[in-house]
Amino acid sequence: MKYIRYIIITILGCVTTFFIWMYIQRANLDYNTEGKFLSLEEGVVYTEQAKEVYGILALCGLFLLGVLVYKLIRK
Repeated sequence: MKYIRYIIITILGCVTTFFIWMYIQRANLDYNTEGKFLSLEEGVVYTEQAKEVYGILALCGLFLLGVLVYKLIRK
C-alpha cells in the first residue's frame, strides 16, 4: 500500500510540474490587444485565458501533492 502512495505522489508531481511549465511558457508569450498570440512556427493561436487555467491546475496539483506527502509522513 505504501508503494502505491509513492507511485501516486510521483505521477501527481510530474503532472503538476508539467502544468507549472506550461503556465510559465504561456505567461512569457507576447499577446496582442485581443489577448491572442500567433505562433508562426506551429501555426497555432494561443489565447491568454489558457494561462490562468494552467495556473489554477498547477496550484491544485501542488495542494494535493502537499496533502498526500503530509499524510505519508504522518503514517
